[in-house]
Amino acid sequence: MPSILIIDDEDKYLELCKRFMPEHDFVGPARSYADAAKILARSRRSIELVLLDVHFDIPTEALLPEDKGALLAKGNPERTLERLRRSQGLRILDRLRKRYPDLPVIVMTALDDLPLEADAERLHAEDYTYLLDDEYLDARALKVQVEGILARAVRTEDDGPFYWGTAAAMSGLRRRLTILARGQLPIIIQGETGTGKSLVAREFIHPNSGRAGSFMAVDLSTIPSELMGAHLFGVVKGAYTGANTSREGVLAKAHGGTLFLDEIGNLSLELQKSLLLVLQEGRYRPVGSVEERVTDVKVVVATNENLAQMVREGRFREDLYMRLNPATAVTLPSLRQRRDDFQHLLEFFLSRVCQGGYNGDLMRQYAEQRGLWVPGEGEELEISVSRKVPSKPSPRRIHMLLHPNSYKLLQDFAWPGNFRQFEMVLSNLVTFTLVELVDRVELVEPELDRFEGAAARADVIVIQPRTIRDLLRPFTELALVGASEASAGEGTRDEQGAVGMRVRVQPGDSLNAVSCEVERQYLESLYHHFRGDLSEVAGFLLADGDAGRKVQLRMNQLGIKLRELKRARPGGGG
Repeated sequence: MPSILIIDDEDKYLELCKRFMPEHDFVGPARSYADAAKILARSRRSIELVLLDVHFDIPTEALLPEDKGALLAKGNPERTLERLRRSQGLRILDRLRKRYPDLPVIVMTALDDLPLEADAERLHAEDYTYLLDDEYLDARALKVQVEGILARAVRTEDDGPFYWGTAAAMSGLRRRLTILARGQLPIIIQGETGTGKSLVAREFIHPNSGRAGSFMAVDLSTIPSELMGAHLFGVVKGAYTGANTSREGVLAKAHGGTLFLDEIGNLSLELQKSLLLVLQEGRYRPVGSVEERVTDVKVVVATNENLAQMVREGRFREDLYMRLNPATAVTLPSLRQRRDDFQHLLEFFLSRVCQGGYNGDLMRQYAEQRGLWVPGEGEELEISVSRKVPSKPSPRRIHMLLHPNSYKLLQDFAWPGNFRQFEMVLSNLVTFTLVELVDRVELVEPELDRFEGAAARADVIVIQPRTIRDLLRPFTELALVGASEASAGEGTRDEQGAVGMRVRVQPGDSLNAVSCEVERQYLESLYHHFRGDLSEVAGFLLADGDAGRKVQLRMNQLGIKLRELKRARPGGGG
C-alpha cells in the first residue's frame, strides 16, 4: 500500500492525519533530514507523498546544513541557530528536491509570520498550507490537498514509451504537462525533430486529459496543401472534382478527444483562419458545406520552428498564435540536453528494442541456445546495461556489457535526429550483435576477457565498439559532406554542369519522408539558383524547358509554397 511520509519534530500532525485520514498509511514522523533520508532509502518506491513541517526544534547537530561553521561565524550564533530551526523545513525541501525531484511535497506550518508562497514555488513544493491550531479545519485543509495530489499523481514506473528520467527539469516538465492536459486550453509542444513530441501528445497528454474521445494525429508536412482542408474539416459530396462522396475530417473523428497537429507551421494562412474559429467558438465548416458543425476537442500542436518569428514574417496569423496559448508552451529537450540521464536512457531504449519484433525473436533464440530462461507469451527478459561484468548471473536477466569505448562512442555522438535516431541505431546495434551470436554454434566471447575478472557467461552480451562505429559512420559522413559543401559555396557548377548545394539530412519516420525532405530542399535551392524561373529549373532537371508545370506540381505536392519563396528572394516583394 502506498505511504505518506511525515517529516516533523513532533507527533501532533501524525496523530491528526491518522485520526482524520485512516484510509492512508502514514510513515514517521522523521525528526530530521537524516531520519527522512534513511526512511526514503528503504522505502522510496512505496512513498507517494511527503508532509513536511517548517519549524524544527531539534538539536544543533541534526540541523541542516551539516557544516554550520561559516554561518555561525557571521553573527550571533544563537540567533543564527534560531533562524535555522524556524526555516529548517525549507532546507530539507531543498535537499529532497535535489535527491528525489519527482516526489510530491506539501509544506505546512503553524507560523503565520513565515511567508511560504515564494519559497514553496522556488523549491517546487507541490503545495503548502498554514495550519490554524484547529484540528477540524487543519485536517480538512490537509485532506483536500492530499487527495488532490494523490488523485493526479503519475507514478514514475508508468513511463510508457516515453522516458521521463530523474532530472529535476524533466520532473517539472512532467508536472506542467499533467496540469495542462486536464485543462481546455490548447498546448504548444516545441522541440527538435525526434524529441518525442507526437509520443508525448499521444501517450501522456491525451490519457491525462480525462477525455473519452479518440486521439487523432495529423502530420501537416505530409499532406498536399490542396487536400489539407478536406483532411482536417471533412468534405461534402460534389465540393470539387473527385469528391464523389461526403467524408468526415479528423476534426469530427476527434470530437470529445484530442486533435494533435504536427508541424503546425505548414498550415496555410487560409486554413489557419478556420482553425482559429475552432479554438474560439468550437465551430467549423466542411469543405463545400454552408452549414457549420460543432466540435469539442483538445488541440495540441507541435513544431520545430519558431512560431513567433513566423508571425513577424507574416507566415503565421498572430491571432491564432495567441489563441494557441504560447505562454504555456513546453519545449522537449534534445538528447544532447539530457546527458545526466544518458545511462538510464540507454538502458530504457535498449530494453525496449530487445523486446518484441525481430529482435525479440532473436533474443529468445539466443536464450534457448545458451540454456537461459526463455520468456513465454506475455513475459519478457529483463535487460540491464553495464560497463563492468556483473558479479553473478540473474536467471531472467540479460546484461548488455558496454566496452568503455562503446559507451563513449554513444555518449559523445551529437544525435541530430535525437531519440528517434538513437532508438533506430540501438535497434540495429542489437540486431547485428544478436545475429552474430545466434549464428555461432559454440559460445565464444573473446572480447569478454578484456574486462577485468570476466569469464565467458551466457547472460552477458558484449556490445562491440566496431559495430557502433559502423552504424554511426553514415551519419558522420553526411555531416562532413555538408560541411565541405558549405565551405565550397552553394550554387556553383562543376565541369559536368552539375549544381552544388548543401542538403541537411535527418532521420525520419520512413525512407519516403527522408527522401521527400531532401527533395524539398534541393528544389528550393534550384528555384533560388535559377532566380525563380521554373522553366530553367525544368530545363536543368529534365532537359525540357516546357516542363515547368511538372516542377511546380511536384513542389506543391511537397508543400513548397512558391509565394513564400518569391517573397524570400531579393527584390521579391510581398
